[in-house]
Amino acid sequence: MARSRLSWAPASPPASRKRLATELPPAISVKPGESPVEEQEVVNPIDDSCTVLVVGSNRGIGIEFVKQCLQKGATVIATHRSKETPDSLLAIKNDYVDTLITIQMDLEDEQSIVDAAKNVQSMKNLRPLSHIIHNAGIYLAGASFDGTARASRAAAPKVTKETMMKTFAINSIAPLLVAQAFVPLLGKRSESLFPVLAFVSSKVGSVDDNGSGGAYAYRSSKSALNNIAKSMSVDLGDDARVVLLHPGWVRTDMTNNNGLIDTDESVAGMLKAVEATDATTPFRFVDYKAFQIPW
Repeated sequence: MARSRLSWAPASPPASRKRLATELPPAISVKPGESPVEEQEVVNPIDDSCTVLVVGSNRGIGIEFVKQCLQKGATVIATHRSKETPDSLLAIKNDYVDTLITIQMDLEDEQSIVDAAKNVQSMKNLRPLSHIIHNAGIYLAGASFDGTARASRAAAPKVTKETMMKTFAINSIAPLLVAQAFVPLLGKRSESLFPVLAFVSSKVGSVDDNGSGGAYAYRSSKSALNNIAKSMSVDLGDDARVVLLHPGWVRTDMTNNNGLIDTDESVAGMLKAVEATDATTPFRFVDYKAFQIPW
Protein backbone atom coordinates (compact mmCIF):
# COMPACT_ATOMS: atom_id res chain seq x y z
CA MET A 1 0.00 0.00 0.00
CA ALA A 2 1.52 3.31 -1.05
CA ARG A 3 1.63 5.95 1.62
CA SER A 4 2.69 9.56 1.43
CA ARG A 5 6.17 10.30 2.73
CA LEU A 6 6.31 12.68 5.67
CA SER A 7 9.49 14.20 7.04
CA TRP A 8 10.89 12.86 10.30
CA ALA A 9 11.09 16.15 12.18
CA PRO A 10 12.52 15.79 15.70
CA ALA A 11 9.73 15.63 18.24
CA SER A 12 11.76 17.00 21.13
CA PRO A 13 11.61 20.73 21.89
CA PRO A 14 14.84 22.75 21.75
CA ALA A 15 17.00 22.32 24.83
CA SER A 16 16.88 26.06 25.46
CA ARG A 17 13.12 26.03 25.97
CA LYS A 18 12.37 26.08 29.71
CA ARG A 19 8.60 25.72 29.62
CA LEU A 20 6.01 23.79 27.69
CA ALA A 21 4.56 25.70 24.79
CA THR A 22 1.13 24.25 25.57
CA GLU A 23 -0.62 24.04 28.93
CA LEU A 24 -0.37 20.47 30.22
CA PRO A 25 -3.60 19.05 31.66
CA PRO A 26 -3.08 18.26 35.35
CA ALA A 27 -2.41 14.57 35.92
CA ILE A 28 -5.14 12.54 37.56
CA SER A 29 -4.21 11.21 40.99
CA VAL A 30 -6.92 8.89 42.26
CA LYS A 31 -7.58 8.92 45.99
CA PRO A 32 -6.62 5.73 47.85
CA GLY A 33 -9.50 3.30 48.04
CA GLU A 34 -11.30 4.79 45.06
CA SER A 35 -11.49 3.64 41.44
CA PRO A 36 -13.67 6.04 39.44
CA VAL A 37 -14.82 4.98 36.00
CA GLU A 38 -13.79 7.42 33.29
CA GLU A 39 -15.81 8.36 30.24
CA GLN A 40 -14.04 7.10 27.13
CA GLU A 41 -15.25 9.05 24.15
CA VAL A 42 -13.29 8.25 21.00
CA VAL A 43 -11.33 11.47 20.47
CA ASN A 44 -8.14 10.08 18.92
CA PRO A 45 -9.17 7.07 16.81
CA ILE A 46 -6.77 4.42 15.61
CA ASP A 47 -7.44 4.20 11.89
CA ASP A 48 -5.75 4.08 8.49
CA SER A 49 -3.95 7.35 9.19
CA CYS A 50 -2.02 5.74 12.08
CA THR A 51 1.32 4.02 12.37
CA VAL A 52 1.46 2.00 15.58
CA LEU A 53 4.62 0.55 17.13
CA VAL A 54 3.79 -2.48 19.30
CA VAL A 55 6.72 -3.49 21.48
CA GLY A 56 6.65 -7.16 22.48
CA SER A 57 4.16 -8.52 19.98
CA ASN A 58 4.63 -12.18 19.14
CA ARG A 59 2.22 -13.70 21.67
CA GLY A 60 -0.45 -13.04 24.28
CA ILE A 61 -1.50 -9.45 24.84
CA GLY A 62 1.09 -8.14 22.40
CA ILE A 63 -0.09 -10.07 19.37
CA GLU A 64 -3.67 -9.16 20.22
CA PHE A 65 -2.69 -5.46 20.12
CA VAL A 66 -1.23 -6.12 16.67
CA LYS A 67 -4.40 -7.83 15.44
CA GLN A 68 -6.84 -5.23 16.76
CA CYS A 69 -4.82 -2.26 15.50
CA LEU A 70 -4.57 -3.88 12.06
CA GLN A 71 -8.32 -4.48 12.08
CA LYS A 72 -8.82 -0.76 12.72
CA GLY A 73 -6.84 -0.01 9.55
CA ALA A 74 -3.55 1.11 11.08
CA THR A 75 -0.10 0.26 9.83
CA VAL A 76 1.53 -1.75 12.62
CA ILE A 77 5.23 -2.19 13.33
CA ALA A 78 5.53 -5.28 15.52
CA THR A 79 8.75 -5.97 17.41
CA HIS A 80 10.09 -9.39 18.32
CA ARG A 81 13.23 -10.53 20.15
CA SER A 82 14.12 -13.52 17.96
CA LYS A 83 16.34 -13.03 14.93
CA GLU A 84 13.68 -14.54 12.67
CA THR A 85 10.09 -13.32 12.53
CA PRO A 86 7.97 -15.63 14.73
CA ASP A 87 5.42 -17.85 13.02
CA SER A 88 2.65 -16.15 14.98
CA LEU A 89 3.38 -12.84 13.24
CA LEU A 90 4.01 -14.44 9.85
CA ALA A 91 0.54 -15.97 9.99
CA ILE A 92 -1.01 -12.53 10.43
CA LYS A 93 1.16 -10.97 7.75
CA ASN A 94 -0.48 -13.17 5.13
CA ASP A 95 -3.67 -11.15 5.63
CA TYR A 96 -1.99 -7.77 6.12
CA VAL A 97 0.87 -7.80 3.62
CA ASP A 98 0.87 -4.02 3.16
CA THR A 99 0.19 -2.89 6.72
CA LEU A 100 2.14 -5.24 9.01
CA ILE A 101 5.87 -4.63 9.41
CA THR A 102 7.96 -6.82 11.71
CA ILE A 103 11.33 -5.79 13.17
CA GLN A 104 13.81 -7.46 15.49
CA MET A 105 14.54 -5.68 18.77
CA ASP A 106 16.15 -7.14 21.89
CA LEU A 107 15.08 -5.11 24.92
CA GLU A 108 18.13 -6.23 26.92
CA ASP A 109 20.45 -4.77 24.26
CA GLU A 110 20.49 -0.96 24.10
CA GLN A 111 22.19 -0.98 20.69
CA SER A 112 19.48 -3.28 19.34
CA ILE A 113 16.87 -0.71 20.38
CA VAL A 114 18.78 2.10 18.68
CA ASP A 115 19.25 0.02 15.54
CA ALA A 116 15.54 -0.85 15.42
CA ALA A 117 14.63 2.84 15.51
CA LYS A 118 17.10 3.56 12.70
CA ASN A 119 15.55 0.70 10.75
CA VAL A 120 12.09 2.24 11.07
CA GLN A 121 13.37 5.72 10.22
CA SER A 122 14.89 4.40 6.99
CA MET A 123 11.64 2.87 5.74
CA LYS A 124 10.18 4.61 2.69
CA ASN A 125 6.51 5.54 2.30
CA LEU A 126 5.90 5.25 6.03
CA ARG A 127 4.06 7.87 8.03
CA PRO A 128 5.52 9.07 11.35
CA LEU A 129 4.51 7.04 14.37
CA SER A 130 1.17 7.96 15.89
CA HIS A 131 1.33 5.45 18.76
CA ILE A 132 3.88 3.54 20.77
CA ILE A 133 2.27 0.68 22.71
CA HIS A 134 4.85 -0.87 25.03
CA ASN A 135 3.58 -4.25 26.08
CA ALA A 136 6.75 -6.27 26.73
CA GLY A 137 7.35 -7.42 30.29
CA ILE A 138 8.50 -10.36 32.39
CA TYR A 139 7.55 -12.00 35.68
CA LEU A 140 10.36 -14.24 36.96
CA ALA A 141 10.27 -16.95 39.59
CA GLY A 142 11.65 -15.85 42.92
CA ALA A 143 9.15 -13.41 44.38
CA SER A 144 9.11 -13.90 48.15
CA PHE A 145 11.02 -12.13 50.91
CA ASP A 146 12.93 -15.12 52.29
CA GLY A 147 11.42 -18.28 50.85
CA THR A 148 9.02 -18.92 53.73
CA ALA A 149 5.24 -18.68 53.84
CA ARG A 150 4.17 -15.17 54.80
CA ALA A 151 1.01 -13.03 54.81
CA SER A 152 -1.28 -15.89 53.79
CA ARG A 153 0.96 -16.75 50.82
CA ALA A 154 2.52 -20.17 50.34
CA ALA A 155 6.29 -20.57 50.49
CA ALA A 156 8.05 -19.58 47.28
CA PRO A 157 11.67 -19.01 46.18
CA LYS A 158 13.11 -15.83 47.67
CA VAL A 159 13.86 -12.85 45.48
CA THR A 160 17.50 -12.30 44.50
CA LYS A 161 19.53 -9.42 43.16
CA GLU A 162 19.75 -11.17 39.79
CA THR A 163 15.96 -11.48 39.61
CA MET A 164 15.50 -7.84 40.60
CA MET A 165 18.02 -6.54 38.07
CA LYS A 166 16.73 -8.58 35.13
CA THR A 167 13.13 -7.64 35.91
CA PHE A 168 14.00 -3.95 36.12
CA ALA A 169 16.01 -4.17 32.89
CA ILE A 170 12.96 -5.36 30.93
CA ASN A 171 10.03 -3.83 32.80
CA SER A 172 11.42 -0.41 33.74
CA ILE A 173 14.60 0.52 31.89
CA ALA A 174 13.71 -0.87 28.45
CA PRO A 175 10.52 1.22 28.11
CA LEU A 176 12.59 4.35 28.78
CA LEU A 177 15.24 3.36 26.23
CA VAL A 178 12.58 2.55 23.63
CA ALA A 179 10.95 5.93 24.19
CA GLN A 180 14.30 7.73 23.85
CA ALA A 181 14.94 5.96 20.53
CA PHE A 182 11.46 6.19 18.99
CA VAL A 183 9.93 9.44 20.28
CA PRO A 184 11.83 11.42 17.58
CA LEU A 185 9.84 9.38 15.03
CA LEU A 186 6.47 10.51 16.39
CA GLY A 187 4.29 12.97 14.50
CA LYS A 188 1.06 14.79 15.30
CA ARG A 189 -1.88 14.13 13.01
CA SER A 190 -3.39 17.48 13.99
CA GLU A 191 -3.20 20.03 16.82
CA SER A 192 -5.50 17.86 18.94
CA LEU A 193 -4.50 14.39 17.75
CA PHE A 194 -1.26 14.06 19.67
CA PRO A 195 0.80 10.89 19.39
CA VAL A 196 0.17 8.51 22.29
CA LEU A 197 2.69 6.55 24.35
CA ALA A 198 0.82 3.73 26.07
CA PHE A 199 2.62 1.58 28.64
CA VAL A 200 1.14 -1.70 29.80
CA SER A 201 1.82 -1.61 33.53
CA SER A 202 0.04 -3.55 36.26
CA LYS A 203 -2.21 -2.78 39.18
CA VAL A 204 0.26 -4.67 41.38
CA GLY A 205 2.62 -1.74 40.76
CA SER A 206 0.20 0.49 42.68
CA VAL A 207 1.58 1.20 46.14
CA ASP A 208 -1.92 1.91 47.43
CA ASP A 209 -3.28 -1.38 46.08
CA ASN A 210 -0.56 -3.55 47.63
CA GLY A 211 -2.35 -5.40 50.39
CA SER A 212 -0.82 -8.85 49.95
CA GLY A 213 2.93 -8.23 49.82
CA GLY A 214 5.44 -10.36 47.94
CA ALA A 215 6.20 -10.11 44.20
CA TYR A 216 9.11 -7.83 45.05
CA ALA A 217 10.73 -7.66 41.62
CA TYR A 218 7.57 -7.37 39.56
CA ARG A 219 5.76 -4.94 41.86
CA SER A 220 8.71 -2.58 42.20
CA SER A 221 9.58 -2.71 38.48
CA LYS A 222 6.04 -1.69 37.57
CA SER A 223 6.05 1.07 40.19
CA ALA A 224 9.25 2.34 38.62
CA LEU A 225 7.69 2.18 35.18
CA ASN A 226 4.73 4.21 36.44
CA ASN A 227 7.03 6.97 37.70
CA ILE A 228 9.10 6.92 34.50
CA ALA A 229 5.93 7.30 32.46
CA LYS A 230 4.80 10.17 34.70
CA SER A 231 8.06 12.02 34.04
CA MET A 232 7.66 11.42 30.30
CA SER A 233 4.17 12.87 30.42
CA VAL A 234 5.67 16.13 31.70
CA ASP A 235 8.83 16.22 29.59
CA LEU A 236 7.07 15.32 26.34
CA GLY A 237 4.03 17.51 26.95
CA ASP A 238 4.50 19.48 23.73
CA ASP A 239 4.80 16.39 21.60
CA ALA A 240 2.76 13.49 22.97
CA ARG A 241 0.38 12.20 25.61
CA VAL A 242 1.19 9.30 27.92
CA VAL A 243 -1.20 6.77 29.43
CA LEU A 244 -0.60 3.84 31.78
CA LEU A 245 -2.71 0.73 31.22
CA HIS A 246 -3.64 -2.21 33.45
CA PRO A 247 -4.67 -5.25 31.38
CA GLY A 248 -6.47 -7.14 34.15
CA TRP A 249 -5.78 -10.76 35.05
CA VAL A 250 -5.44 -12.19 31.57
CA ARG A 251 -5.07 -15.80 30.45
CA THR A 252 -1.59 -15.80 28.89
CA ASP A 253 1.67 -17.73 29.06
CA MET A 254 2.83 -15.35 31.82
CA THR A 255 -0.12 -16.39 34.01
CA ASN A 256 0.09 -20.09 32.98
CA ASN A 257 -3.27 -19.52 31.27
CA ASN A 258 -4.87 -18.67 34.59
CA GLY A 259 -6.91 -15.50 34.74
CA LEU A 260 -10.38 -14.00 34.51
CA ILE A 261 -10.40 -12.68 30.94
CA ASP A 262 -8.98 -13.43 27.51
CA THR A 263 -6.60 -11.24 25.56
CA ASP A 264 -9.23 -9.93 23.15
CA GLU A 265 -11.35 -8.44 25.96
CA SER A 266 -8.32 -6.97 27.71
CA VAL A 267 -6.85 -5.35 24.61
CA ALA A 268 -10.18 -4.02 23.37
CA GLY A 269 -10.65 -2.28 26.72
CA MET A 270 -7.13 -0.86 26.80
CA LEU A 271 -7.45 0.47 23.24
CA LYS A 272 -10.59 2.34 24.31
CA ALA A 273 -8.42 4.19 26.84
CA VAL A 274 -5.83 4.91 24.14
CA GLU A 275 -8.46 6.25 21.75
CA ALA A 276 -9.84 8.42 24.56
CA THR A 277 -6.46 10.18 24.83
CA ASP A 278 -5.83 13.42 22.95
CA ALA A 279 -4.19 16.80 23.61
CA THR A 280 -6.68 17.63 26.36
CA THR A 281 -6.40 14.31 28.22
CA PRO A 282 -4.52 14.20 31.54
CA PHE A 283 -1.94 11.58 32.36
CA ARG A 284 -3.63 8.74 34.22
CA PHE A 285 -3.48 5.05 35.12
CA VAL A 286 -6.54 3.19 33.83
CA ASP A 287 -7.56 -0.44 33.50
CA TYR A 288 -9.27 -2.33 30.69
CA LYS A 289 -12.70 -1.64 32.22
CA ALA A 290 -12.10 2.16 32.32
CA PHE A 291 -11.45 2.22 36.09
CA GLN A 292 -8.83 4.76 37.08
CA ILE A 293 -6.24 3.28 39.43
CA PRO A 294 -4.60 4.94 42.46
CA TRP A 295 -0.85 4.88 42.84
